[in-house]
Amino acid sequence: MAAGSRTERLRVYARGLRDRVASRLGLVDAQFSDILDLFEEQVYAGVVTADGHFIANSPAPIGVAFLGGEPPAGMPPGEFWESRIHPDDWHAYEEFNRALLRGEDAEAKYRVLALDGVTRVIQDRARPLRRADGSVLIRGIISDVTRREDAVARLAAASDRFARLLDVVGEHVYLAEVQPDGSIKELFQGPGADRLLGGAEPDPEMENWEAALHPADRPAYDAFNEALAAGKDADVEYRLTGADGITRWVHDRAAVRRLPGGTVEISGIVSDVSERRRMRAELAEAHAALSRVVDAMDDHLYTLRVSGQGYATVYRGPHRDALAGGPLPGGTAGDRLWESLVHPDDLELWRSAVARLVHAEPIELEYRLVGLDGEERVLLDRLRPRREADGTLYYDGATRDITERRTLEDELRLARSAAERRARTDELTGVYNRRHFAEIVAEALLTSPAGCGLLLLDADHFKQVNDVYGHVVGDAVLVELTRRLQAELGAEDCLARWGGEEFAVLVRGVVTDAELDDRAQRLRAAVEREAIVAAGASVRLTVSVGAVRSGEELATLDTLVEAADSCLYAAKRAGRNRVSLLAGAGALAADPPQPEPEAVAVARALAVVAGGSLEAHAEAVAELAAQVAEKLGLPETLVLRCRLGGWLHDVGKATIPEAILAKPGPLDESEWAVMRTHPAIGEEIVLGAGAVREAAAAVRHHHERYDGTGYPDRLAGDAIPIEARIVAAADAYAAMTADRPYSSARTPQEAMAELHRCAGSQLDPRVVAALLAVLGPTVRAALRAA
Repeated sequence: MAAGSRTERLRVYARGLRDRVASRLGLVDAQFSDILDLFEEQVYAGVVTADGHFIANSPAPIGVAFLGGEPPAGMPPGEFWESRIHPDDWHAYEEFNRALLRGEDAEAKYRVLALDGVTRVIQDRARPLRRADGSVLIRGIISDVTRREDAVARLAAASDRFARLLDVVGEHVYLAEVQPDGSIKELFQGPGADRLLGGAEPDPEMENWEAALHPADRPAYDAFNEALAAGKDADVEYRLTGADGITRWVHDRAAVRRLPGGTVEISGIVSDVSERRRMRAELAEAHAALSRVVDAMDDHLYTLRVSGQGYATVYRGPHRDALAGGPLPGGTAGDRLWESLVHPDDLELWRSAVARLVHAEPIELEYRLVGLDGEERVLLDRLRPRREADGTLYYDGATRDITERRTLEDELRLARSAAERRARTDELTGVYNRRHFAEIVAEALLTSPAGCGLLLLDADHFKQVNDVYGHVVGDAVLVELTRRLQAELGAEDCLARWGGEEFAVLVRGVVTDAELDDRAQRLRAAVEREAIVAAGASVRLTVSVGAVRSGEELATLDTLVEAADSCLYAAKRAGRNRVSLLAGAGALAADPPQPEPEAVAVARALAVVAGGSLEAHAEAVAELAAQVAEKLGLPETLVLRCRLGGWLHDVGKATIPEAILAKPGPLDESEWAVMRTHPAIGEEIVLGAGAVREAAAAVRHHHERYDGTGYPDRLAGDAIPIEARIVAAADAYAAMTADRPYSSARTPQEAMAELHRCAGSQLDPRVVAALLAVLGPTVRAALRAA
């Protein structure tokens, strides 16, 4: 019983000891929690599962103070914590958990999105203990380091701004003290010294600084230091020649403070003032220049006093005699003589301005003065009134010679007029261009919708004129053709070059088809009447004409043009050199017209995009290449390829600079390198247009030579596609018979001789033979006609 009692007493004592320990531990826990709250920290415990998620088993919900609220009912604390982690920081949190799973102590920093709308930066540190089931038991502590991170960021930003500020203003701060022997020793050097020294390292002994000092500024620099050693604030400007060879002007200013114990401390700042001095010098020069301008200006300054009797000049500045073309007397005699020099046509204007002086209003007057030297000058007078305290009215005036300005303005008006005229007219023939013609027709249809006729005229077989005689003769023929057409037009009629050898005519006051046909026949006959002699050649030329009258169904330019074009085509199909007022007239006399293949239309459009003279050249090459292919008996598919290749062979030149294309002399090697890129570029363009991609080989290889020395691939002989060999020969002939920036056109006979010479080296002999066979009859017929 005694023993039992003793055992019971021990149990009671043990329970009491346990309660006291638990109470102490609870107090310690509470105190620890208070300390953690003070430092915005919280300890936690939990488990990291094998898939990397955290399950809390702390007594209180983890991070409630940091997350700004309790988790939703039923949501585990660990899941609630993970749901608030910033998406951009989830990777850092996962790395943290993976390290714990590996049994390593871990630390991470990430942001949480609190329920109170605040984003907080959390520092998470934990230690793992792996359990038998594979999970990892962890104990950790989380800290809110938001304010600490913000303070660090602000400090870094401030430091960066301070460094950038010093860099921007180009300043260098320093701290020094005066030694007992009177010398100055530098104690601290801020940023910027190395920049002022052009990259040289500054040193406490200031040897680099002293070495960079400009010799001419040594006396001023020494005087500055002597003043500081004597305890006086001072500043100085001097030059430093840096390690980079640049000489900079600097402004060195320092303040002196005497410390307890007698030490003299110097605080200074050095600024780069090179730009300031440069601007100061430029400003001084500008002031000097302004003074020189004022001294040299042509303005005559004066002051007038106005009274009931008129005006009197009370001040005359310089230059009056220069404007008058000779010396003028003083006083009223000089005023009367000046007035007598005013141009008679402007005298009334002058006197009217003088009469307005009494109204005390600003006056500006432009007039002509015929000087004593006989020279006529255009003057501009500006007068501003002012009234003195006693009521006297004065005018301050300035007279300026604006003769040159007025001349320039007149020339500018003429230039603008010429530019507007060029914008409305065709450069070659001088008649209206297509755009302005469209505006005139649109206006005519509004004012006279039922009395307008449209004629489209096309020079028959004009391409042969260019092929045989060259474009110089062709252009001269077009000019003479224009002159003949204009001579037959009425005062209200309008002629325009529609494009190439095609012209458009607006005739007014035609109310019947008979009247329209008569007007059109007169134009056709005027062209046919006699040969055109131009540039030494005599050319017989005719025109085909399509004519339509406006009406209810033809009330716009587009409908008129479409109908007239159809009539023009009918005139050509009926044998040319005739007028057609009916679309399709004469079609029965020949095969029905075949529509142009889509591929040719696309090729033509691409050639037009290449622009300039390339379009006409491309058309000539296309026609010759197709004829040569037919002469060689090639299949229709290859004939079409040759035609397409002719249209497109130079389309790559659209990317070549105009300065190279239009260069009047030989190209240098770098320019040739650019020029040689156009076949490959053209091939890329053609391959991008599905309808014409069959012509890609002709475009890429039309500058290959039969002997293998061409470009871009140095192919030789039959390795060169046949369409490329044909286009190359046609291109050579068309180029030789046309004017180029670097050469004049050759005659057809000269060009044919050159083709024969190049057969076997540059060109395929068989292709050359076929081309000469095609050209022979055309050239002979043209020569007989001449």
